[in-house]
Amino acid sequence: MFDLARNSSFWERVRTDDTYALHREEIKNKYERVFQKAPRAHTAWEVLSYPDVPNPNDINPLYSHLQTSALMSLIYPDEEKYLRSLIESIWELCNEYSWAPLGHYNGYYDRTPKDFDPGLIDIFGASLAFSMAEIKSLFKDRLPKLLVDRMTYEIRRHTIEPYLTRKFFWETHNNNWTAVCTGAVGGVLMYEDPDELYRQLPRLQASMECYLNSYDDDGMCVEGTGYWCFGFGFFSVYAMLLREFTNGEIDWFKNPKVKSIAQFIQKMHLQPNVLAMFSDVNVKEGYLLFLPHMLKSVYGDAIEKLTQDRATVIANCHWAFAVRAVAYYNPDYVGNRLENRTYSAPVTNYFIKRTDNYGFAFKGGNQWESHNHQDVGSFILARNNKQIFCDFGYNGPGEWNPSRYKNFHPSSFSHSVPYFNGIGQGGDDENKARAVFDEKTGWVYMDFTLGYGKTEHPTLVRAERSFLPLDDKITVHDKFTFKDKAKITERFVTTIKPKSDGSTVIIDDVRLSVKSSACLNIIEQSYSDQLPDENGNYNKICYLIDYTLKDETEFIAEIDFLK
Repeated sequence: MFDLARNSSFWERVRTDDTYALHREEIKNKYERVFQKAPRAHTAWEVLSYPDVPNPNDINPLYSHLQTSALMSLIYPDEEKYLRSLIESIWELCNEYSWAPLGHYNGYYDRTPKDFDPGLIDIFGASLAFSMAEIKSLFKDRLPKLLVDRMTYEIRRHTIEPYLTRKFFWETHNNNWTAVCTGAVGGVLMYEDPDELYRQLPRLQASMECYLNSYDDDGMCVEGTGYWCFGFGFFSVYAMLLREFTNGEIDWFKNPKVKSIAQFIQKMHLQPNVLAMFSDVNVKEGYLLFLPHMLKSVYGDAIEKLTQDRATVIANCHWAFAVRAVAYYNPDYVGNRLENRTYSAPVTNYFIKRTDNYGFAFKGGNQWESHNHQDVGSFILARNNKQIFCDFGYNGPGEWNPSRYKNFHPSSFSHSVPYFNGIGQGGDDENKARAVFDEKTGWVYMDFTLGYGKTEHPTLVRAERSFLPLDDKITVHDKFTFKDKAKITERFVTTIKPKSDGSTVIIDDVRLSVKSSACLNIIEQSYSDQLPDENGNYNKICYLIDYTLKDETEFIAEIDFLK
């Protein structure tokens, strides 16, 4: 399987051809950074003192040691230091008691098993097992036999035996965990135990069906772009390997829903350097370089050419993505610009429009979505290759933590949506706020009342939001109905310091003009970014532009451009 990665002439081309210069640079730089510290397994103190050790949820740095040293050994096979680094990384990983992060034990999200044992298969442990199996297959003639034998033993101990003797929650879950764990375990079995793969295939396939059921037919990922890359990335790696393993007999890519999901990332591009970053995402991350290239090799013109502004070769700690970023790379699949497009997803309720002037995204949905924020009716506006009205992702308690909405990031107060009487969104209505696009008039309309919750807002009868995104301006029109008088505040969020003149606000070269009678208040708000700046600082400032309506229940504003 994966024959291209076994071809020495291919890696010679990667080593010498200017086509792969950026790949070589990113991989080498990451290798040099991670090997500033020698690879080592967790000490007894670190394991036994959990959770009192610093950052127990951090990803094991050994994963990056393994990934980068393996890639450098493929690109530069004659340089012994890279193979030696790989051997040391593998040995230290084999010394780990468990391949799951420490933070995924001790009642992690109240899931079982709660005991600390080597057989817990989680997203990182499963990914590592797949990495070890594929690297062993590629390097078995270059590695010491003792090490190859130990890899075989540890892969079986950490992954194959637990999978054969247990059931895991993620087998029937409805988000990225199902695809990552299932795809990785399936890949391990294809490499390590093909006979067992056939015996377990119905179970694996049922789990992947469960993962696909988390998507509607329009293919939009409510978990956000990062989790699409992670979950659908592992799904696609598994599907490609399985298609090869079965000589085309089993081909997930023939499923129409898979094709729709494959087109998600091209829809979420607002501008070359801006993705529509709804939900739990890291706004500084982009997309995995390998994925649209691999998918375009399957679906051809159905997958648009994307610019590489937000593409990454080294994906966190996952070998499967990094090696395929090199193997499936095709310079003919890289675009110089994004085509102007309008996308309406009537089931998931996203609306996206790209013009020469801006990129615009508007979302509906509900508060039950996986990795959701309280952001029903929120929007993102991109111009000059940056977010103007923004969503800055998430940095705080995990998806299932009930206290997460006390954190600024996932609460509605960090999103460009109105709030009433000082209270933001909430509620638990499973119905969806529908984004309805009228192609004749160009208006996109939403009743987003359910985003606010009857408990939090008992006097709210109706909240409606409409946008008219023309090429040269965008009109915002909100209407509200209450049983009693309410204080209505419209909020717009930006990370760029605004200038104001009366009721008009200018951000960069974007002008926000309000047509309603309202009192303007601009608030500086600190927040914690997900990655530090060049000085190691996580603390940043955003600006909350609040318009509090005086005696009106209707809000009209125009967004236009000064250049």
